[in-house]
Amino acid sequence: MDKFDDQYMLLEQLYEDSFYPDFLVDKLKYLLEDFINYLETNPKNQAEVEDKIYELIMNVNNFQYEFLDNDSEFDNLARECLLRDLEYILNWFHFPIDVEKVRSTREWD
Repeated sequence: MDKFDDQYMLLEQLYEDSFYPDFLVDKLKYLLEDFINYLETNPKNQAEVEDKIYELIMNVNNFQYEFLDNDSEFDNLARECLLRDLEYILNWFHFPIDVEKVRSTREWD
């Protein structure tokens, strides 16, 4: 499988906004990088990838209180940025998965 686009800046909008602490954005970035690594290592079917997306969403949900504890929050802008990056990643690896559908069926807390 191809390697991910090394020129793409994950979560760039969140890093540029001082409302989001960099160390927490880094944690989200690591989750995305783990997902990318998963896609790079072996061919996957769509159901497996959707399961991995669900796992990613559950892990993101676990960070929400950390944002609040650091005078921030995981708000709509953060969700949209994460979803936009996730959609880019899926398109890069040619997985025709509707991110909005995954989002609505396995909603963020």
